[in-house]
Amino acid sequence: MSIRSKFCEFDKETRKYIKKRDNNRCVFCGNNGALQIAHIFLSRAKGGKGCKENGVMLCIKCHQALDNGKDTSLRDQISQFCRAYLIEKENIIDLSSLMKTLKYDKKNSLRERIIISEEKKEIKDRCKNCRLLEKRQVKGNSIPTYYCRYRKIRITKNTEACKDFRRIK
Repeated sequence: MSIRSKFCEFDKETRKYIKKRDNNRCVFCGNNGALQIAHIFLSRAKGGKGCKENGVMLCIKCHQALDNGKDTSLRDQISQFCRAYLIEKENIIDLSSLMKTLKYDKKNSLRERIIISEEKKEIKDRCKNCRLLEKRQVKGNSIPTYYCRYRKIRITKNTEACKDFRRIK
């Protein structure tokens, strides 16, 4: 999954929040059958963020009409209703600043990834410098494995450093 897709996707907590807020019903027609979460202010195709301020529950028919329905008057009616609903429910005051936060920005995303990778590098360095870290050589394998004597686990690339890390003196 690409970074843009993750940005546009509604995460599990947001989905639960939206379902609860909208009473697990379509906000436009009130149907409680097969429901989907729709992007309202900025669509997923245009890089709209998957957040509570940009999503509402719609039934499949209303979502289909909103995204690519042939009846433009119905599409506009659903869009206007959902926008007014979100403005009321989420207490949105400044729509222009909201639109800026909803748009996916590739440059800012790249900066965030660099910062996160630097933080991960720092965590890995912490484990490498821990005196509770034990290097083990497995027979028949030239690559050593590392074992944390404190947590009693094998350390891999993705293992987070523990809080009780003890620097080698």
